[in-house]
Amino acid sequence: MLLAIVIVGAFAIMLHEVSHGYAAYLNGDYTAKYAGRLTLNPLKHFDILGTIMMLLVGFGWAKPVPIDSRNFRSYRKGMLMTSLAGVTMNLMLAIVALIGLCVVTAIFGAADIVVSMGGVLYYGAGSSAAARYAYQFFYYLCAYGVTINMTLFLFNLIPIYPLDGFRVVETLAKPDNAYVRFNYRYGNFLLIGVILIFTIFGYIARYIGVDLNVFGQYQGLFVDLMDIIQRGILGGM
Repeated sequence: MLLAIVIVGAFAIMLHEVSHGYAAYLNGDYTAKYAGRLTLNPLKHFDILGTIMMLLVGFGWAKPVPIDSRNFRSYRKGMLMTSLAGVTMNLMLAIVALIGLCVVTAIFGAADIVVSMGGVLYYGAGSSAAARYAYQFFYYLCAYGVTINMTLFLFNLIPIYPLDGFRVVETLAKPDNAYVRFNYRYGNFLLIGVILIFTIFGYIARYIGVDLNVFGQYQGLFVDLMDIIQRGILGGM
């Protein structure tokens, strides 16, 4: 399971950043290309704190791709495309992972490795230890591919500096906007505060029997969806 998290998290964050750089490149800014950041080499994008956050709370970040908006042929178009490229990539990866889950379930179900009885998933008569491990690995790879990418999609749309959602607001806002000025001054602290509040109070609330972990509930929606899809595919065999 941990290996699946590491693989999915690394690619989700890395492709998110590469997408920003490539969108900027298409709009006339070659800064990321010249910096060697339009690459799938994870070492070029690795950020220690972002990786730790991914392992601890389920979302994180890589080193931001350098972008110089002064090079855009059209500032507003270039900023909007570049800002939304990362979350668009995460959404696409989540869709691919969900399709992958359907394929994995169908293949392992046809081989009688995993079956559905009464709406509950069991290992079938055709399962060996190796087959069960293979199924678990590919299941978690696809499942985390959905939940991690959809969490990154939601998280990065929050309109707080320096997230993508803020860049969209900044691009569409009027010059000298008070909200934009506030975020440039306090956005980093505000973002850390939001993360800490949701994480710490989420654990405290869960301890006293109330689940206020918004990101956890959000991920839970997709876990339930994947469970329904699996049972539906296996039940139809």
